[in-house]
Amino acid sequence: MLCIVSFVVLLVASAFSARHRKLLRQSWGCVTRRATFRACDSAFADDVKTSLLAPLALRAPRLVRPASAGLTVVAWVTVLSLALSAFVVARGGLNLLAYGTCDKQNPQACSLTADACTVMADEPGFWESLTSGDVVGAFRNEATSLADTVSTIPSRFRSWDAADFAPAYASYVGGYREGLPTVLEVLDPGCVFCARLYANIAESGLAERANVTFIAYPILRAGEPQFASSMLISRYLTAIRVFEADRDGGPAADPADWAIVRHLFTGSNAAGVGWQRWFNDHAAPAQAEAQLHAWLAEAGFSADDVAQVSALAASDRVAQLLDDSRSIVEDEIRTVTIPTLVGGGGLHRGLVSVDELRSWG
Repeated sequence: MLCIVSFVVLLVASAFSARHRKLLRQSWGCVTRRATFRACDSAFADDVKTSLLAPLALRAPRLVRPASAGLTVVAWVTVLSLALSAFVVARGGLNLLAYGTCDKQNPQACSLTADACTVMADEPGFWESLTSGDVVGAFRNEATSLADTVSTIPSRFRSWDAADFAPAYASYVGGYREGLPTVLEVLDPGCVFCARLYANIAESGLAERANVTFIAYPILRAGEPQFASSMLISRYLTAIRVFEADRDGGPAADPADWAIVRHLFTGSNAAGVGWQRWFNDHAAPAQAEAQLHAWLAEAGFSADDVAQVSALAASDRVAQLLDDSRSIVEDEIRTVTIPTLVGGGGLHRGLVSVDELRSWG
């Protein structure tokens, strides 16, 4: 192992001084034999050890043997650290290529991740499993995660058609128009970056050049919504789509779910608190539902219509539709950042700028 450590040191040193390159060639010969599980037939490793221990041999000969053993231990630790570091860097690069973040367990921990709310994995990370004593689980989960990352990479280079991922009962801003491309956003009603993307889409005029739709995807933490009212709002948004499709025989020309989204992402209550923040931080479930009812009434829904939507929102039918949408996001789109936008022939993670949106369509 000492020759491997020496090779790394000499590789760096040789970049600055040519006088180290002869030693570098000698160390490489030793490394290649070690890498193929052969004994190092050169005396290079012994020469390195001798040169390091020579001063000690003159001052304290009795310490040479334990120091030699210590050098071997340090060399092993150094090589293992180098191998681990190389693996972490390689894994981060693969994750960045596949998911747009170097840490898919916690995307916000990666400074290269776009502005987004993150979908953190429920499975414990490698070190968390290791420190809890689950050594087998740590390596198994790491291998499974790496295999999933590698299998995701090819899909990132394909051409993406948002229409392929539109959920059942999809609604479109201003109604569906034949001949226009489809743009699909994966959003969580409680995510502030989804509100910012909504504003960017409006400013860019994208909805005038494309059929813009969305998938409601409440981010979960240990089975519970990250944002308090996200699941309730997502149920209502889905229920509105089902109600209007059943009533009109297809997607609504002026869908009420988009009116709810507009209120949520751009409006404020009488106290000046943004509706999204109010739903996230202040609204009790009953208050949140009452506000959704008020917005439906404002959109022209009768009391009976509101009651039907409310019943649908609590139904197994809507719960199944949300599960189906979750499967689209996790198994087909395979994103770990919210919002995610499918449009312009590609997959775009996190907040997309107005200028980029203007270039579509």
